Amino acid sequence: MGGSSAGRDQRTWLAKLLGESFRGGPPITDVSVIPERRKAIDLSSINGDLPELAHLHTDVLLRERGDHRLTAEISVPKGDGPFPVMLFMHGGAWCVWGPKDVRRTTATIAAAGHVVVSLDYGLAPEHKYPWAVEDAVYAARWVARHATEYGGDGGPISLGGDSAGATLSCGVISFLHGVRGTTDFDEGDLAGVDVDISAALLLYGVYDFPARMYERDTTPGTNEVMFNLAYLGPVFTARHRDPLVSPIYAPDLADYPPVYLNSGADDALLPQSLAMTRAFADAGVSTTLSVVPGVDHEFLQLDPSTPVVADEWRRLLAWLAEHTASRGSNQ
Repeated sequence: MGGSSAGRDQRTWLAKLLGESFRGGPPITDVSVIPERRKAIDLSSINGDLPELAHLHTDVLLRERGDHRLTAEISVPKGDGPFPVMLFMHGGAWCVWGPKDVRRTTATIAAAGHVVVSLDYGLAPEHKYPWAVEDAVYAARWVARHATEYGGDGGPISLGGDSAGATLSCGVISFLHGVRGTTDFDEGDLAGVDVDISAALLLYGVYDFPARMYERDTTPGTNEVMFNLAYLGPVFTARHRDPLVSPIYAPDLADYPPVYLNSGADDALLPQSLAMTRAFADAGVSTTLSVVPGVDHEFLQLDPSTPVVADEWRRLLAWLAEHTASRGSNQ
């Protein structure tokens, strides 16, 4: 689904978030420019003026794996707990960003009455697939075991993620259901820890890598270099239908918890959300899709007072409260 460009704001979604001065740094031409690209694509500047929280714990160590530290930010809401818990995976095409780049999203969820564990998983190309999925699975088990130490209620957890993080959320669910991918998997010292998942919040995600090869790109080089060469490696086509890479091919969809998907109507990834919604519905999963008019990728990072953004936050948080027994909202 390419879609018509009539009436669409032709600026890149990053320019819409960061303003007309955004130039994007060097073109994404090969994996060697990605470390420099991380400096150019930094969303921390738009993550100010956040909802007030009781605590923001930064650089919480979950695991040491060789010379890599798997850490997370943990946002704790104000009010009387314990609170339901969400594990959140940030976006960034598996190659850029970290928890600080999505604080507006995670703080808004936390302020609505959730402990949010925002994972700083290993990035490509230094850490290719399945590293990020391994980190996310490990984190889900860590959260199941340790979230009560940060005000969590000890019940089922929810999963959430934006863009690549939505894909990782699906990978966690499928792996915990026994689905295995095309490579060996390092489960670490928490292998076998049970995780009960109540809901999945899937924000403008990537669900079908083969289809992405034929769809409109978000920014030049993202699909070819970041999604494929950097994240999946030179044999990327052999992994395109791996269910931990492309969730639409997962055999366990019927076992998913309730899911909420959203996308901006102008987002190049909209066809992905439409196709995944159909796959979930066909599998009998309780599925909600919200397509928001006039906005592009990562639109929840926009000013939350923007009417269409505020409306989506109300819908999203109401759904999340219904499916996680949230004790209310400070919004």
